[in-house]
Amino acid sequence: MTNRSPQTNSRTPERQADINPGTYVLHGRGNRRLTDVKVNRYELRVDGGVENHWDSQSFTSSAAYYLDRTHGTPVASAGPLSVISVTGLSKPVNVWGKRVTPVKTETVQLDPKKKRDREHLRAFVQSCLRRAVPDDTYAYKFINDIVRNDPAFSTGTDGFAAHPKHEVKVQIASDGTVLAHVESGYSIKSKSTLDNLYSPGSQLPNMKVAHDTDRYAKEGQGWLKGWSEFNYTDYIRDVGSSIAELHEGTADEDWRQRLIEENPRLVKVKYGNMVGNQLPHFLRLSPRPEQVQRQDYDFFSQFISRRAMMPDEKYDYSKSFFESLSRLPVIDLEFEPGPTNHPYKRINVREQNTRLVFSDDQQSNTPSGGLREYGVYASPGRYRVGLLMPSQWEETLQKLTPLLVKGLNNIGAPAGVTGYHYGLGDISNYTPVAHEIRSETDAVVAVVPNKGAADDFGIDDPHHELKRTLMRKGIPTQMLQKSSAQELIKQRATPNNDKFLNILSAIVAKAGGTPWQVDSLPGETDAFMGLDVTRDSESGQHSGASASVVLADGTTFAAESTTQQGGEKFAARHVEQFVRDLVVDFAEGQEREINRVCIMRDGKVHEDIDAVREGLSELDAEIDIVGVRKRGQPRIADYNGTRFKIAYKGMAFVDADRDEAVIHGFGKPEIRDDNPVGTPQTFKLVRHSGPTDIETLARQAYWLSEVHVGSPAKSPRLPIPIEYADKAAEYVRKEYVSPGKVIKGPAYI
Repeated sequence: MTNRSPQTNSRTPERQADINPGTYVLHGRGNRRLTDVKVNRYELRVDGGVENHWDSQSFTSSAAYYLDRTHGTPVASAGPLSVISVTGLSKPVNVWGKRVTPVKTETVQLDPKKKRDREHLRAFVQSCLRRAVPDDTYAYKFINDIVRNDPAFSTGTDGFAAHPKHEVKVQIASDGTVLAHVESGYSIKSKSTLDNLYSPGSQLPNMKVAHDTDRYAKEGQGWLKGWSEFNYTDYIRDVGSSIAELHEGTADEDWRQRLIEENPRLVKVKYGNMVGNQLPHFLRLSPRPEQVQRQDYDFFSQFISRRAMMPDEKYDYSKSFFESLSRLPVIDLEFEPGPTNHPYKRINVREQNTRLVFSDDQQSNTPSGGLREYGVYASPGRYRVGLLMPSQWEETLQKLTPLLVKGLNNIGAPAGVTGYHYGLGDISNYTPVAHEIRSETDAVVAVVPNKGAADDFGIDDPHHELKRTLMRKGIPTQMLQKSSAQELIKQRATPNNDKFLNILSAIVAKAGGTPWQVDSLPGETDAFMGLDVTRDSESGQHSGASASVVLADGTTFAAESTTQQGGEKFAARHVEQFVRDLVVDFAEGQEREINRVCIMRDGKVHEDIDAVREGLSELDAEIDIVGVRKRGQPRIADYNGTRFKIAYKGMAFVDADRDEAVIHGFGKPEIRDDNPVGTPQTFKLVRHSGPTDIETLARQAYWLSEVHVGSPAKSPRLPIPIEYADKAAEYVRKEYVSPGKVIKGPAYI
């Protein structure tokens, strides 16, 4: 096994002596502010026009890339069918089969105080940054996928290698400061082509393979289907030539000539629905985790242990990357590795850390601590829980029942628990079960086989059908795998067991109780509506919308999800329906006034903002609209003078000038420095409009991440209006509930 550390100096106090101890955003920073960048704006003239089904912004980004390559100067998109460049653009390019000609419209100076100009500056800096990445160190096409040529660790010549991979995101502060976040991970590559792994005539595995782009210019992947009857120079009737002739101009010519002389046997590869012939010399095993595990277990084990990078390692990789960059051309800028908190204001949301309220209004700074010490805020009252178990596991039923009874008693939510049986086998065994549960049952704990076990025993997995039929009868479920049930029994679990506490809390919430509340949430907001728009992963089109409403004390009121026809855009009528079913119904049912509502949109708000506004037009209340961006945000870490470590949760970095905040919703004390999942992710909150300031919104968003009543032992990093809207969409997608049905309470946690 070969091991290499990041290309930087060894970890010493002197190396980071200029960094003061504290909590930081792991941002790099440009050494000059961009306040005087003048650019030429170009309109893109497209012969024949852009096709109606094309995304104009994606088309513009592609055009900017080809204009950049053709003119040898940085070019950036500046809105649909518009690009900017410092130098002149005169040559047309072909984009998506269309001839595109840039036509200059104006020269402008970009002002970082303006949001639109900041976006143009960001795109332009990214175009300049591509030119500063050293080709001899990294392989890349775009800055969201930069892979170091030298591996960090690997096995022998026939194994795999893990190469450091970087995704770079650039931001522009309102004062013109350039910020960059480097998200580092590993890209797995096979170290050997198939000709070195297998001899002609030997048994070929049914594995996925990918083109070796170092030797063959066309990217592609498919499934290996055995040896071909043809050799490299053989004429193939279906192709109309030999593979050797087809490779002219796309394969490395030295390799092609060498292999024409050797004339090796080809292999069959299934590309989509077509089976073709390909050279084993141009193929590598695709680095799918299950294939890597089967082919090279030693490497796989090390990869699993190292892929979750801790803060110090993440910083080292980003520092190494920044130090490898040359000066950015045109804008004459260099990056300093940071970290820097500019231009953010750091706030500790948990300074008043006893906002969580439990039984008898007792307060605690963690959900788990409060439940264990004081018990639930409000029990469901007289309620009944069903414990549903395969008839073959009677002993498990007899032992788990008193455990549940005692556990619910211990957290102040005593319940009657009734056992029920079902038979494992065909799916038809599971459908009638819901009708055998007593009508007064408030929630069901359903024990099912471990994931994958049903296939091993030739039976249908009951998980989906039991949950679907019970939910359609109006009974929320808590699913529990057999191994988890047996583990709880073996440990004689009490609420001190994290897994058991999560189960107990979820049962109470699903049965209508309130495990805990938030006391005195900052601001004047009465309700929060999480809004999620689902897109089909294959077509990229909208496939549905969902929403959940959470009250200002963290209590979940209801959720709803709709589906859409193919190609239909997210529409105002969806928001109108959610407001009518969730917000208005709540106000009438609770006899409360709704004076201010915060809409939390999952993702970028601007995509659907007009539809959101139109849908809210009938609501007589003040409206805050914010975007919650879950992925790819800068990490936050504590620096103790020598090393970077996991930061305490509840830290937020607020930039009032840009109306955004980075929030660290998951961290210590719930996780330790030896946390196996690495550096916690953050989320970004972007204020779009409304009366509430961004700092208050950030504080609200954090505390709303502390009321996930299905996970008191470990808070999620996202505010629950977003979590639960996403869950509601999942419930419709899995057919647990029908589209348009209002799900009362947190039944889906």
